[in-house]
Amino acid sequence: MKKDNFIWGAATASYQIEGAWNFDGKTPSIWDTYTHDKRAFRNQTGDVACDHYNRYKEDVKLMAELGLQSYRFSISWSRIIPDESGKINEKGLQFYSDLVDELLRYGIRPMVTLYHWDMPEYQFRQGGLLRRGIVKDFEAYTRAVAERLGDRVKDFNTINEPQSLLSGFYYEGLAPGIHLSLADMLASMHNLLLCHGAAVKVLREMVKDVKIGFAMCGWVPCPQEETEKNIQVCYDKFFSIGDKLPTDMIVALGDAVYLGDYPKEYYDNYKDILPDIQKGDMEIISQPLDYLCQNLYSGFVLDENGDKVEFYDGSPMNNFGWDDIPESLYWGCKFLYERYKLPIIITENGTSVNDRICLDGKIHDSYRIDMTARYLLAIRKAIKVGVPIIGYYHWSFMDNFEWKAGFSQRFGLVFVDYRTGERIKKDSFGFYKKVIESDGELLTQYEQ
Repeated sequence: MKKDNFIWGAATASYQIEGAWNFDGKTPSIWDTYTHDKRAFRNQTGDVACDHYNRYKEDVKLMAELGLQSYRFSISWSRIIPDESGKINEKGLQFYSDLVDELLRYGIRPMVTLYHWDMPEYQFRQGGLLRRGIVKDFEAYTRAVAERLGDRVKDFNTINEPQSLLSGFYYEGLAPGIHLSLADMLASMHNLLLCHGAAVKVLREMVKDVKIGFAMCGWVPCPQEETEKNIQVCYDKFFSIGDKLPTDMIVALGDAVYLGDYPKEYYDNYKDILPDIQKGDMEIISQPLDYLCQNLYSGFVLDENGDKVEFYDGSPMNNFGWDDIPESLYWGCKFLYERYKLPIIITENGTSVNDRICLDGKIHDSYRIDMTARYLLAIRKAIKVGVPIIGYYHWSFMDNFEWKAGFSQRFGLVFVDYRTGERIKKDSFGFYKKVIESDGELLTQYEQ
């Protein structure tokens, strides 16, 4: 993969690992409020999480041992601008500046995500994404980050999983856990995309040689048979709106960002409740990006008639109950490139296992190793048919607070004992290290 300058990385998110929820001037995010209201698994919170805020040097040293070429992390907005005054919190910026310096000291390229779900609570109380003024606030936040980090950070993601974060405004399962009307959901989605566009403008203006992406997500329809008809059915399903909510509108988001407008089906379906789309909005939203970022984990299978194919009894799935469909990476990347024609970075991919410290003191996660190999083989297959996939970020570098599921789900290459904070390298850590060292050639032994 080296001939294509393939980047091997891993990813995390601020609320899930940092802890220090009220340290050094940080104010609550919607996730602090959500978990303090005892809405996560076993009333758990991210108040301490992995204590990465205090142990980042230890964690970066492990990243270097793993051989990571790039590390994707997110910044906590409420750590940077803690209240309505807009005043910048120097201590919050200093933490991320120190983290970037530590990464660069080991030759690890930082990739910064500006917003990974943890909206400041004060922003939510002011109206959140329903308030168009949030766009100016997000622009100011981006400017603060770019001014402080832009001399060293050249890779940015604006928004992580817009569909997932929007679901928190419709379902109880994610923060803030409220239920907006469909009209308000569409307005929220539009304002979120304007936040993305405002951030792109700032980054282009302030960061020399910047590379920018926008990280969507989604379950991928995969064909039961690789016939032309079956493949087309899956493509059409992936990029249809139908009766989907904004929480699952990959085509509305993708077409707006990459093609310059919402699809016709969006306007037809929601003509009576369209958001306030002002002159110039779509130009702001659709500024050119350098690559298409996508979080991919699973999917489903369709037959030629577009009907879901039932999984056989006892079919494999991970600890979250997600079905094992590694070919979803192949078809997802193939479909996305066919439509949007941009190089692709897999910004998240991994699997949840109920890992534990075994009697020998180690963590033997052979299932994660197997699934990672299968996922990466699907990526290799896509590259071989001409899809320009240029990077892979394993989710996640370390076990973390998995949102509403709390500490019950482990995705990491590094085990975290939440009682003591101890980090233990899993067997998958060693496997991924060898994959990186071989630039993916290790995987050839599994190819059919």
